[in-house]
Amino acid sequence: MIFMIHVKNREIVVPGELIATGNFHVQLGAEKDGENIYSTVVGIAYIDQEKKYIKIVPLRGKYMPRVGDSVIGVVEELALKKAILDINSAHKGILDIRDVTMDRSTEINKVFSVGDTVYSKVSDVSGSVSLYAKPPYGKLHGGRIINIPSTKIPRVIGKKGSMISIIKRYTECKIYVGQNGTIWVKGRDEGEDLALKAIKIISAESHTSGLTERITKFLEEKVI
Repeated sequence: MIFMIHVKNREIVVPGELIATGNFHVQLGAEKDGENIYSTVVGIAYIDQEKKYIKIVPLRGKYMPRVGDSVIGVVEELALKKAILDINSAHKGILDIRDVTMDRSTEINKVFSVGDTVYSKVSDVSGSVSLYAKPPYGKLHGGRIINIPSTKIPRVIGKKGSMISIIKRYTECKIYVGQNGTIWVKGRDEGEDLALKAIKIISAESHTSGLTERITKFLEEKVI
């Protein structure tokens, strides 16, 4: 079996571009045609030659909800005992009162108002997108919101949470990261400003190597 890589790791590719030839496992954003593997999206190619896998992470696109994802959404509508949330997806998030409080007799408008920001977890995606918002999830008070492409969120979090831990440590901010690309930051004004700047840099340079070191240096210089 001949294995050939036709693009560099972390190179930006386009639909129809030949990525590799051989028996690679395709995880995302590509398809096989015989022995050839082609990109199906505009995105960044991640290639592991040892484990023989390829994935193309889209540069743009709506968030695709998955069970277990933490998301941050905005209440758009209140209906009976449910809140309808915009979660930056093709589908709205549905939050039932039973998934917010133990007291099911509580009216949803006693808990949320239109425009509220809510931190929740995706509990089901069969049909509609169901959310769960009992503690430690729930309504977020104050703070600031930044939205980035959901595909950039793994870089903001970092391996084993390394990147987001660095940002929290230097800015002394409380930060919730939604897999849907929405991030909530709360702290002192200067800390919030610094955290938002760092997140914007990560989003813009997510396809580059050495990003953790650059962000650490950036934060160190600003704090000092």
